Amino acid sequence: MIKVIMLPVGLLEANCYIVYDDARTDAVIIDPGAEASRIERELDKAGRSAGAVLLTHGHFDHCNAAHVFADKGAKVYMHEADEIMTRSALNMCELTGEPFNGFRPSVLVENGTVIDECGMSFRTIHTPGHTAGSVCYMLGDKLFTGDTLFRLGVGRADLPTGDYKLLVHSVREILFRLQGDYTVFPGHGELTTLSFEKQHNMFAEI
Repeated sequence: MIKVIMLPVGLLEANCYIVYDDARTDAVIIDPGAEASRIERELDKAGRSAGAVLLTHGHFDHCNAAHVFADKGAKVYMHEADEIMTRSALNMCELTGEPFNGFRPSVLVENGTVIDECGMSFRTIHTPGHTAGSVCYMLGDKLFTGDTLFRLGVGRADLPTGDYKLLVHSVREILFRLQGDYTVFPGHGELTTLSFEKQHNMFAEI
């Protein structure tokens, strides 16, 4: 059975997710933005080790702790269009006055990339708009949307590499066109479902 632990971390309380198959001892970490020691404590409590890191985009609040797990051997996945954020001010970290912890992604993904890690298979969906390289990860009936889709909202498009028209297209024409229902695990805020968002999100077509 797949289990998910949600941890809001850092100043902006970005949602970090620990995802694992309870038949195994390793786990995938999605968006470790801060508080690496807290994430590691949760891993220990669950009896798991970090096998891989999946990043939904390159803003600091979603990836500034990735280096800790990379240094311990975990593969780090992110979209190629956001790779520049690992080594430039585009990651927005300088706005906080805190340093950015640089890292080198192990694998650069694109739309449709299937990531087989820790006994699970994640499908990458490229959803540009919040950033050029924003992606969502689909795992069974679970959808990890980063800052593309929130409960009753969407991410900002006014930050570097953001594009409002692309964001609306990604939500309406990519995510809302998916067949079936999914539990949505967003980058900030509460969980929701895709069917709820199709009906109630202000960005749903009327």
